[in-house]
Amino acid sequence: MDSRAAAADRPAPSEWCNWSGHQGACPGTFAQPETLGALRDAVSNARQLRVVGAGHSFTPLVPTGGTLVNLDRMGGLRLVDLESRSAWVGAGSRLRDLSPAFQERGLAFNNLGDIDAQALAGAGGTATHGTGLGLSCLSADITGARMLTASGDDLDITLEDDPDRLRAAQVSLGALGVIHELRVALRPSFRLHRRSWAEPLETILVNAPARWEQHRNFEFFYIPFSGWGMCIAHDETTAEPTERAPSTDDDDVMKLKHLRDWVGWSSRLRRAILGRVVKGVKPEDVVGDSWRLLANERNVRFNEMEYHLLPENALDVLREVIAVIERERPDVFFPIEVRRTAGDEAWLSPFNDGGRISIAVHSHAPDDDQWFFTHVEPIFRRAGGRPHWGKLHSLGAAELADLYPDFDRFLQLRRELDPGNKLVNAHTARLWGEPHHE
Repeated sequence: MDSRAAAADRPAPSEWCNWSGHQGACPGTFAQPETLGALRDAVSNARQLRVVGAGHSFTPLVPTGGTLVNLDRMGGLRLVDLESRSAWVGAGSRLRDLSPAFQERGLAFNNLGDIDAQALAGAGGTATHGTGLGLSCLSADITGARMLTASGDDLDITLEDDPDRLRAAQVSLGALGVIHELRVALRPSFRLHRRSWAEPLETILVNAPARWEQHRNFEFFYIPFSGWGMCIAHDETTAEPTERAPSTDDDDVMKLKHLRDWVGWSSRLRRAILGRVVKGVKPEDVVGDSWRLLANERNVRFNEMEYHLLPENALDVLREVIAVIERERPDVFFPIEVRRTAGDEAWLSPFNDGGRISIAVHSHAPDDDQWFFTHVEPIFRRAGGRPHWGKLHSLGAAELADLYPDFDRFLQLRRELDPGNKLVNAHTARLWGEPHHE
């Protein structure tokens, strides 16, 4: 092992935790390699190994008592092909760093999610998505992957040469190998016209299907105990950028908390106050670069559960979720987010048999979140929903096999590439139906 590898492969300096503080680990070794050789050493020498990016998954995908690998030092652009509109990039690259780098070359992601703080490999590997009737999740734009298998061997996969394995690798939760480079399909850079406005919930629900048809991106947030929600629409434009006011999202969320603390004992009073406040929110109307408007900065820590549902029943499911929260959980104040995503072909993509509508519920990080599992998840599951891989859920291999037609094919490939379960931790052992001893 060279000196650089030795310096990067050392006892973990402190306990790791994810962004919300919900997940934690005390890895035996923390590796932050700068070269492929150093990464290979870390993988080959590890007994158990997991990879961590920005820590924005709420599920315990990362925790391990073995080796924890971070690829921040192996990020950045590798090769940009303007003709094919694609780029090879380091898998540890943050989305928020890639977008301006792409724009300098006249390119952009096809779509982005609510935040862009994640590492590309983590966002793709968990099927992170934005919103848009004709827009797939980020994983669908991954057209090539370079990884080290559990034994430290190189594995290069592209859509052209090995489409089946590529479809498996697009959403793989770090189970097939340590992905260190990804090729992502891009498009010419573009501007968006963003509009946001408040509306009564019933008006939103009636108009949502048509708005998904009408707008490039459409989503809405319901404010619990208010009867009102906020709509956000984006459409492509060639207009010049306009000045955008500083975001007040974090302050607004904390105001919802303070109101809960003040009048949470009275749903009627809370509804009356919230209704007036949300109704009075000033609409937003702004033009800017796509990546500047699609992604937001979120600083108020929360935990989240999100399920992806068939369009024909999703809005009815939303009504049921709202009803149970407003009947049973006066402590809830975070907005409920509703988005729509197009289908794709990745084996473990929640959208692999067609587009779905996603419903996400949130809990303030210091608050109890068990109501996700007792009150909301049963509703999602009765409706045939699939959980977001990076957000809280209780499903294991038996339930997942019923939801994913290609689940057994993925398990077979996973066992082929990691026969000793080196890349398995307690959480993924449950997902894959494997024993786990660490």
